Amino acid sequence: MNTERRQYLYLDTQMKQKSNNLDFMKFLAAWLVIVHHSFDLNVSKGEWIKVITGQQLDFGTVAVSLFFLASGLFIAKSMERNQSAGKFFRARFRRVWPPLAAVVVLSVIMGAFVTTLPLGQYFTNSVTWRYLLNAVFVLRHNLPGVFENNVFGSAVNGALWTLPVEVLCYVGCYVIYRLGLLKKKRILGVMAVYLVCALIGFRICSMLGIVILSAAFRPIYFFLLGHVLYVYRDRVPVDWRLFVLSLVGMAVCFALSWSTAAVWIFYPYVLLYPAFMARQCGSRLAFGGRFSYTIYLCAFPIQQLLIHLFGGQMNVYLHMGLALVIATAVGVVLHYTTEK
Repeated sequence: MNTERRQYLYLDTQMKQKSNNLDFMKFLAAWLVIVHHSFDLNVSKGEWIKVITGQQLDFGTVAVSLFFLASGLFIAKSMERNQSAGKFFRARFRRVWPPLAAVVVLSVIMGAFVTTLPLGQYFTNSVTWRYLLNAVFVLRHNLPGVFENNVFGSAVNGALWTLPVEVLCYVGCYVIYRLGLLKKKRILGVMAVYLVCALIGFRICSMLGIVILSAAFRPIYFFLLGHVLYVYRDRVPVDWRLFVLSLVGMAVCFALSWSTAAVWIFYPYVLLYPAFMARQCGSRLAFGGRFSYTIYLCAFPIQQLLIHLFGGQMNVYLHMGLALVIATAVGVVLHYTTEK
């Protein structure tokens, strides 16, 4: 058994050192969200991965799943290190809230320059001030008179839907830890209970047409799966053969129109292996990962603003190129002025 184990790399060993690959993947994921929204916000059906998979997968799913899987892994690790509630939640607050608050306030200011309403009406409109609730994870999508002529609609920052889900995951992680469930076998029980609840909840949401709520089940699953992988990290091999098998499994599932199986069963390892494989990229490529969160936060309103400035709709690729450059630059500034 010991000889066999030494033939493979295991996740516990790889998590003891910094993963440059994961940082680089986070940066790419932030860009993939922009690519996804460039197609969506211009109401285009040409998103490459959608075309390849027969509309079963999009770059938003690809990216958000990575963010939540990585978060689940390292938040579980952080929970063991910061065992008190105060330390744990202060660390999460310092990471998440300052950039979010900045983006929400800046969006309101941006709205003042593009609204169709007189400034007095804009700033006295209750909808303007309710938009600030986004800073406390209460979703409000619109500002009065802003982006009303955009082809997609007037949503100012649709990407913020993941933030309340992430905060819910943090609370869930703390509860799991305090109940003594962040241990082998017990965490599998938690996952089993969640899967049953998710299945029932998804069916109820589908019947009631609650799309946003049903969309939350997948990222929560990836976050919880990160917990499972962390708890069993000494038994999770980092093996290229499992990576190839997972890619084949995804391809077969998409060919059979089993998109849920492709994403929930096979995709996690497709993310895990390149992130923690033995061969890591250099620190220069990994450097961009530190900006992934702020790029993600600011990209959607920047993309909507670009479409507004171009008359309500743009060429997808022109929009994508401009958005990638501008959102990256703004994300870097936000990182150093708020997050860092």
